[in-house]
Amino acid sequence: MSKKICAITTVEITQSNFMIPAMSRLKQNGWEVTLVCNMSPEFMMRYQDEFNLINIPFHRGISIPDLLIMPFRLARLFKKEKFDIVQYATPNASLYASLGSKFAGVRHRVYCQWGIRYVGSRGIMRSVLRLLEKLTCANSTAIRPASKKNMEFAIADGLYKADKARVIGDGGSVGIDLAQFDLNKKNILREQVYTEYPQLKDKTVFAFVGRLNVDKGIFELLDAFAKLQNKYSRIALLLIGNFDGDLPIRLHGIRNNPDIIITGWIEDVPKYISAADVMVLPSYREGFSMVIQQAMAMAIPVITTDIPGPSEVIENGISGLLVQSKSTESLFDAMNWTISHSKQCQMMGASGRLRCETLFSRDRMLGLTLLDREDILKSGPVDKK
Repeated sequence: MSKKICAITTVEITQSNFMIPAMSRLKQNGWEVTLVCNMSPEFMMRYQDEFNLINIPFHRGISIPDLLIMPFRLARLFKKEKFDIVQYATPNASLYASLGSKFAGVRHRVYCQWGIRYVGSRGIMRSVLRLLEKLTCANSTAIRPASKKNMEFAIADGLYKADKARVIGDGGSVGIDLAQFDLNKKNILREQVYTEYPQLKDKTVFAFVGRLNVDKGIFELLDAFAKLQNKYSRIALLLIGNFDGDLPIRLHGIRNNPDIIITGWIEDVPKYISAADVMVLPSYREGFSMVIQQAMAMAIPVITTDIPGPSEVIENGISGLLVQSKSTESLFDAMNWTISHSKQCQMMGASGRLRCETLFSRDRMLGLTLLDREDILKSGPVDKK
């Protein structure tokens, strides 16, 4: 008997990076898989022979028209297709899909809670976002948080009861493809980056991967790096990602700093992070952080904030260093320490690689996800708030 699952996200990049690896594993094990998101023609061409594809133009950000229309549009789809499981991630798609699948009477409604967006907000906006998050959780029968500390926070904050939630493995989503993040190719890849950016060679390179925005701690990172430049001449900062929102206006001056490289968005993450001596992610909030796992896979020590998610990926003092969130001084102290303790950093990198192989490999995570979805089908839904 066919097992049918529908995986929904707001945009296709989340499908590609976080949903499709798990959906491919389910399909290999007899599941019929449908993907729903805002799809480009290129995305549809790439996956049309592997999955059932439904292109729905979700909008990012709070959209009143979508809130009024999308749950009912999805409910019609769910009633027609009769999925055994509807699973969803990203805030907007999750809200609409949780409501739509509840309206349609879908038995198993799985919320992949890979982040809690209201954590980084204040005032009225925090209250609104928390209400929407709680509504998503209330209409889900199973919740899969990205990490144990995020789950504990959500339970303590009244988003859901403990018997609704479970963390897959030791946290995360689909894990790291260790064949793609091949440690044996690290030196070759580093030299390729040096050819493209010769100013990085023979310097201690701090790298950041992600959106260049406030919540990622970009201002603290730039301030800490500026302080380091007052002490050291042979350091560089490699920013791998795009500017977000109005930041280009405030950050215009960094383009004139020869020791700061901004790559923009890139696809070949293993190549560019191979040039890093230290990965820095001073984020205010994270679900778990794929970036940290990727750095660990390439034996790069990590500096990140002591918050739910990142603090669970690394072991403080063993595979990286934890710093205080929103603190330039704490971040500066950690970055300064790594410059003068290169041997200890190499040991941290090696420990991180071993931890990634043991806990966060893609094969392990996909196997555990498959078992989890099979278990959900066997069990009755927990329809509690």
